[in-house]
Amino acid sequence: MPKKSLKQTNPYLKDPELCMALLYQSVSSSTAVEGVLTKYPKLDEVFEKKLKEVISVHEPATSYE
Repeated sequence: MPKKSLKQTNPYLKDPELCMALLYQSVSSSTAVEGVLTKYPKLDEVFEKKLKEVISVHEPATSYE
């Protein structure tokens, strides 16, 4: 059985626009840790909303009581 890529299996990466926005955010934060400043945009409200929708569908409900 051939292995699927992370992009094919990760629900956060299935939407191409959201995938690119998250990639930019990841690259920007990772390079900032190394001391390199980038000009990638932060997630705008549209992508924040999409990300919250994906998280709410795929994140298991947990109780911390």
